[in-house]
Amino acid sequence: MNLNPKILFSLQSLIPKHRGVFTISDLSNLFLAKTEVDVQQKLKPFLKEKILNRFYRGIYVAQDFDREWLSQQICSESAISFGSVLAKEGLVGAIPQKTVYAVKIGKTRIYKSPLGQVVHLGFAGSGREMWFGYKMETNGIWYADAEKAFLDTLYFYQKGRKFSFNIYSDIQVDRLNQKKLQLYLGRYKNPKFRTFVQGVLHGYR
Repeated sequence: MNLNPKILFSLQSLIPKHRGVFTISDLSNLFLAKTEVDVQQKLKPFLKEKILNRFYRGIYVAQDFDREWLSQQICSESAISFGSVLAKEGLVGAIPQKTVYAVKIGKTRIYKSPLGQVVHLGFAGSGREMWFGYKMETNGIWYADAEKAFLDTLYFYQKGRKFSFNIYSDIQVDRLNQKKLQLYLGRYKNPKFRTFVQGVLHGYR
C-alpha cells in the first residue's frame, strides 16, 4: 500500500495540534478506519517512510514530537517531576536530552525507544498520600513544583533509584522555597525520610 497524498497532507497538518503524538484513536479518525486491524494496515506506509514511528503500544510519534506531552498521553495520571523539573527551574544542570521523568500512582514503568525514553516512577501502596505539589499547566500537562520535584527525587533515591546528577552536591537547594518545602515534608510519615531530607538540605550525609 502506497502513501495516500490526501491522508499525508491531513496528517502533516495535524502534527502541530497533536504535538507530534498520535494514539490509535487519533489515527482511526484520520484513516476513517473502523477496526484496529484496518488502522494498522493503513499505517504501514507511514511507518515504512518514517513519517510516523511506533513509540509504545498504541502510541505513534512524528519526527518532531513533544516528549512531555507523550508522557501525559501514555499515562494521564502522571506529572513531570524529578530532574525534568529541577533542570527546567535551573536547580540542576542538563539531564539526558531525550529522557522525560514523571511520577505516577502505581508501578514504575520505563518506556524506551530509539527516539528516547519516558520514565514513570510510581508511588506504590498508599501512593495517593504522596499526590500533592502537582499542577496542570495551560499546556495540559501536569508538573510538580520545584519543591515537590526535589522531594520526589530524594524519595526515590532513598529507594535505590539513581539519577544523572548528584543529589548531595548538584542541586541548588538554596533556591527552593524553604517554607513550602518544610510544609510538604511534614506530610511524609516516615521519620527516617524526613531526617534524610534535612541532611541533604544542610549538606551532610
